[in-house]
Amino acid sequence: MKSIEVRTLGEKYEILLGSGIIDRLKSYLNGYDKILLLTNEEIGRIYYNRVVAQLNDERVVGYFIPEGEKYKNLETISKIYDFMAEKNFSRKSLIVTLGGGVVCDMGGFTAATYMRGIDFIQMPTSLLAQVDASIGGKTGVDHPSGKNLIGAFKQPKAVLIDVEFLKTLPEKEFSSGMGEVIKHSLILENKWYLEFLEKNSQDILNLKSDSLIEMIKSSCEIKKEIVERDEFEQGDRALLNLGHTYGHTLEKLFNFQDITHGEGVAKGVIFELELSRVLNEIDENFIARVRKVFQLYGLNCEPISYEDRVLIEVMKKDKKNSFDKINFILFDKNKKVYRDSVDIDTILKVNKKFSNRYIKGVIDIGTNSCRLFLAQVYDEDGMVIEREICKDVEIVKLGEDVNRNGYLKKEAIERTVSCLKGYKLKADSYGAKSLIAFATSATRDSKNRDEFLSQVKELGIDIKCIAGEREAQLNFLGNSIVFKDRILVLDIGGGSTEFTLGENGEIEFVRSINIGAVRGTEKFFKTGDYTFENIEKCRAWIREMIEEVRFLSEREFLLVGVAGTATTQISVDKKMVDYDSSKVHMSEITLEKLKDNLKLFLSKNGEERKQIIGLEPKRADVIVAGTLILIVIMEELNQKKLVVSESDNLNGAMISKIV
Repeated sequence: MKSIEVRTLGEKYEILLGSGIIDRLKSYLNGYDKILLLTNEEIGRIYYNRVVAQLNDERVVGYFIPEGEKYKNLETISKIYDFMAEKNFSRKSLIVTLGGGVVCDMGGFTAATYMRGIDFIQMPTSLLAQVDASIGGKTGVDHPSGKNLIGAFKQPKAVLIDVEFLKTLPEKEFSSGMGEVIKHSLILENKWYLEFLEKNSQDILNLKSDSLIEMIKSSCEIKKEIVERDEFEQGDRALLNLGHTYGHTLEKLFNFQDITHGEGVAKGVIFELELSRVLNEIDENFIARVRKVFQLYGLNCEPISYEDRVLIEVMKKDKKNSFDKINFILFDKNKKVYRDSVDIDTILKVNKKFSNRYIKGVIDIGTNSCRLFLAQVYDEDGMVIEREICKDVEIVKLGEDVNRNGYLKKEAIERTVSCLKGYKLKADSYGAKSLIAFATSATRDSKNRDEFLSQVKELGIDIKCIAGEREAQLNFLGNSIVFKDRILVLDIGGGSTEFTLGENGEIEFVRSINIGAVRGTEKFFKTGDYTFENIEKCRAWIREMIEEVRFLSEREFLLVGVAGTATTQISVDKKMVDYDSSKVHMSEITLEKLKDNLKLFLSKNGEERKQIIGLEPKRADVIVAGTLILIVIMEELNQKKLVVSESDNLNGAMISKIV
């Protein structure tokens, strides 16, 4: 076990660091009338009972805050105050935080402000919290105008850092913490710590306790020395903000979700290095070295180009600024860091350096659902998805009754346009430079499609109605990112099904056929009557419609399924209470399992089907027809299994310059 003593004005406290040291908490609890163990829902599920059992102390009362940065606000703090007041917490009470950076910041802020200040102890469970949030006494919450705008300086009574917590930390969150660790290594004039991170990357990534302890100890000591010199950020402590001006701007643009703090810091460091290259002509090789270290630890460090107005407007709201100047941490020619304000023209000049990297949005307007995909793309010789931001889906049923009457219903258009308004607002809030939409079979088949398209264009969305074969090509293009073997991509939509055969990005055959989950439902099961006779009629219709692709049964390929009908089979088979894209993508399902799913769907009435775990309720009325189409196609093409991919036409459109 390692011990580090931190001394500030009138205060001193101990940082204990080691493996399996939770039991040391007991020795700090004397003299308090009540103890609030503050954690969040996710960490609480893993560690709360264990900590309470080890303490075995009737003074301990737990409080769980919701998971996520979006709850780091005064509303959540007020609820904690209410709870503490109700339970008669006093000035002689103690708060113990058990969680990541959000819990540490909020627990510290609550302690700083409840009854004008009570004691608190930090037990950080994430790497980010262990090397940053738990140390130094900065506490606070976010405000709609910016990150950590409301806060106070309040030093803890102790910090207990147990590296065993990191063994259950998601890989993404570990990488986030490494953003702050790498930042610490760059603050030092001597770059020995940067060299340590380069040489020991494998041991650190493999979570070897000795390497983790050494790394965290070094980070804590770097921060401790700076905090002791400048507790209230009047001078040197500002150096700890390296990467944070741009990083906090990104977090605000990302609505404090879909980006980790560490990734924001990594991108911010590169932005400030590029500012330093413009202002101080720092060595380009040093920038390349820093990029490589971030990449070693799984961090996308490439800044994103935004419209000038958007970038500056958000940057100006950062709490580190004053007198209408934008402050950054810069590097001089000797790689030494210092704080300075930078004029807007220079900031915008660097922003333009990244003009090939931006946020792009793509919307797929299908027969049953509307989907949004936002990603960071790199556009040079060809377009590449550098990182996915989010994928949203909403069931809008645009194609309701189109098969019967040939028109998009007024209420269906209204539902879809309302959804698209929300998607446009979301894309704008992320600062998306480009937002395109493509409409498929329901819009293609309708006589009033121009009315719908014009309403979408009025929202400021670039929309096109594309042919079925183009939709198939986009599906294949999206899957060519992850498959190099010969594949047959099968996209069962609401109104049509696309077949695309090819290998290594080259298409050999493509066909769009007018069979789909909505079309089949309206044709055979409109009243929810899933009789044997209706099912057989549907099967016969599918077999007849796919006659022109039956020759594919003689070809060799890997069958790949995309879109809702295929992905739902996995979520139902795995009984996913919450849909998890990472567990669906590249999963396999056999024909026999699909038949089991069909039996399950048919064994329930309409309302009961909505309760099936893994089946989205709004998809319950079309899933039988969709599953039948999938099963019949696999039978006719002699396929025993299906690989389900989430790299579909949205991904294809994302890397395509022309939809």
